[in-house]
Amino acid sequence: MLKINKLNFFAIIVILLVPAVMFGQNSSSTSSPYSRFGFGTMSGSSFGRGDGMGGIGIGTRNSFQINTTNPASYTSIDSLTFLMQFGIESRFTYSQSATTNNTRNNVNFNHLTFAMPFTKWWAGSFGITPYASKGYSIISSEGAADLMVNSTFSGSGTLTKFYFGNAIKLGKNLSLGVNTWFLFGKITDNTYIYSPNDAFAYDYLKDNSLSAHGFGISSGLQYQIITKNNNSFTFGATFDPKINISSNYIIQEERALFRGSSTIAEIVDTIQHVESSNKGLQLPVSYGAGFSYTIKSKITFGADALYQQWKGCDFLGQPATYLANSSKYSAGFEYTPNLYSIRSYWERVQYRLGGFIENSYLSLNGSQIKGVAATFGVGLPMGRSRSTLNISGEFGKLGTIQNNLIKETYGKITVHFMLHDRWFFKTKFD
Repeated sequence: MLKINKLNFFAIIVILLVPAVMFGQNSSSTSSPYSRFGFGTMSGSSFGRGDGMGGIGIGTRNSFQINTTNPASYTSIDSLTFLMQFGIESRFTYSQSATTNNTRNNVNFNHLTFAMPFTKWWAGSFGITPYASKGYSIISSEGAADLMVNSTFSGSGTLTKFYFGNAIKLGKNLSLGVNTWFLFGKITDNTYIYSPNDAFAYDYLKDNSLSAHGFGISSGLQYQIITKNNNSFTFGATFDPKINISSNYIIQEERALFRGSSTIAEIVDTIQHVESSNKGLQLPVSYGAGFSYTIKSKITFGADALYQQWKGCDFLGQPATYLANSSKYSAGFEYTPNLYSIRSYWERVQYRLGGFIENSYLSLNGSQIKGVAATFGVGLPMGRSRSTLNISGEFGKLGTIQNNLIKETYGKITVHFMLHDRWFFKTKFD
């Protein structure tokens, strides 16, 4: 039976981490100017192992790692195994336009997940993962003297998913899985335009606030073939239907004269005020496919392709014209010299490389925002156990300075702790 000190260990971790995760959801994991639009900066579904391999996961399976990208992968979890994973992310961003540049750094606690098998053919997972985040502040000035106009654009907030997943194995090769999730959180956008040197000029203010709270599902399948020499090939596919998410949103748009004056009463002209509690938020149809091939537990390589039909989806109660259908192509590689070595620690380390290219869900000034990145990582065994410290790096760029847009160059480091333990296992010696 699981020893009481291990139960206490996991209980303490959960007690300490859940408040940290919830606090993290109220902060922002991005400082990208592109998070001004739509849901903000979208989070990937890959954590830990997949982060170092270009974000792949649709067609990968591993007995000692949690893969939320494809819920069908849960059936790969080793019997009698309990897994818990949590991670921290640090991102440095250099933003450049045709006239200005800026640097930002964000550190955030981003997810907490658990997984375990229930039977030989049924396994599950649950946890909290990020979905999207806003975190930007843009200040600009145009003109001179009395004609000067200052503009401030700012936004903040995070949308988060709590998910509960189940997967079943049908026969020796096929696995099917479903994640049922609840999306929640709040994001805000603020615009303020004013003339600091003209007391008789109207200023302009627009505040958007969106609170989401709705359910959805994500599904997946994997088909694995084990060859005679114990290599394995896995094909995977995922599908998310279009979902209407319940939301409360407020749009307040106004202009004012003498705003903030201590001597003259301000005059406010409300241009628009909308309050709604309907389903004014939509998530797109999403489908993907991927594969991986593993050679004698030493080498694994694979690739994913993911498509999302964002065009025409509603945001704040109406179709957002800047949303475009997105695509992402990822590939990755992992090498483990000797997973079972008892003499050399570094032979048991997992070395990872990967990369991806993407067409994002934003189309601005006639150009779809594109990105490219290279990734690397290591999986460091923690002692003699199956627990792993996964450290990953990502270096990439997003956008362009052409067409009056912004180019981002960024570096991201993620640290994920994968804690492994044996459940319902009785040892002969204590």
